[in-house]
Amino acid sequence: MDEIDVVDLESGIKKSGTFHFICRECDALYFQDYENKEALLNDPTDKMLAEIALKSMLQMLSKRNEEIALFDIFQKRSGAIINKELLDEDKLLGINDYMFDMDVYKRIIQNNEKGGFKIVFWEKLPYVTPIAVQTPITLYKDIEGTVINDIYNPDPNLHMQTMYMCVFPIEHETVVGVFYHKKDRNYRSFLHQMNCMSASKKLQYINYLIFANTENYYFSKTIEDIVRDNEKLKLLGQENNGDPHLGMLRPLEQLLEYKQIKPDEIPNFLMPEYKINS
Repeated sequence: MDEIDVVDLESGIKKSGTFHFICRECDALYFQDYENKEALLNDPTDKMLAEIALKSMLQMLSKRNEEIALFDIFQKRSGAIINKELLDEDKLLGINDYMFDMDVYKRIIQNNEKGGFKIVFWEKLPYVTPIAVQTPITLYKDIEGTVINDIYNPDPNLHMQTMYMCVFPIEHETVVGVFYHKKDRNYRSFLHQMNCMSASKKLQYINYLIFANTENYYFSKTIEDIVRDNEKLKLLGQENNGDPHLGMLRPLEQLLEYKQIKPDEIPNFLMPEYKINS
């Protein structure tokens, strides 16, 4: 939990999470809509959603390339004997999935195609949340426990299906969105389950997904102590698809005794009681 980025309110979120993986010309060409405040506060178009998805994929691609480079440095300096071929193959499969999806989103942006995305949740909250998010998520299971992505299947022909999540605090409001491309049909059950929830329960589950499935989020100093000290959040941050200790092997009795953290056991930073006064 110590490596999570904290947003300085005086600087804002624009300088947080910056990465240098595309040229300025391409950035201006492909991300015109969602980086425009007025457009973002209106109903999302397929082009805007494709822009968010494409930028999220570029962030993950940048991260994967950094991980590969860092692993090479670690191995050379430590002399550790690790099956690098398996690790490289796993990274390559992930990168191939990213590249496939990126081509789909680029076509939507270039051709302004319609009807490409399914919106799970999209709301404009009348307050500023203390947390900001933009990330792809590859869900292992839906809310009822049905497998969405068989992440433990080594078949190289199996394409992982991705969902996208964003929380954009903008001046006096916050845009919260969850969506996926219609080609990723495995998320239909998740969409139906979310549609059966109340608005507050949806926000609660999205808040849970942020801490359970991604490291790519930023929070305000106003909640820094809560994020760092809350014991349930710490345990959730150490889960791997519901297993404790990042999925590392532990004595069987520890696995049997562990109870997976539930959405209502952690602070919901998307609710108004945590809002930032702007």
